[in-house]
Amino acid sequence: MPRRTKPRDDLAQYIAERDARDRGFAALVADAEARLAFGRRMAERRRAKGKTQTQVAALMQTSPAIVSRLESGHDVRVSTLEKYVAALGLRLEFKAVPPKNPAPKPARNRRAKK
Repeated sequence: MPRRTKPRDDLAQYIAERDARDRGFAALVADAEARLAFGRRMAERRRAKGKTQTQVAALMQTSPAIVSRLESGHDVRVSTLEKYVAALGLRLEFKAVPPKNPAPKPARNRRAKK
């Protein structure tokens, strides 16, 4: 009986195939995965401080749904993220770094001189 592939392997294959058709698709997926991981880490910090989403939302003067969206990896405004980390007693810092896998430089078409 043939061994079944893991769903993650199928997903990786789909992402690779889609990225071959639509350059940059894999980067979009990686960005979404990074947001999700960040949201989960922030939710862990919130729980470690003994706060509920409702309590954090009250400190932020927003709804618990916004806190839930942030913690589930949705794209949120920087101002919302700043309020969230402040409600946890943290400070947000920004850092610009080069990508892990820089995109290859496009080939330049050079016309032959006559």
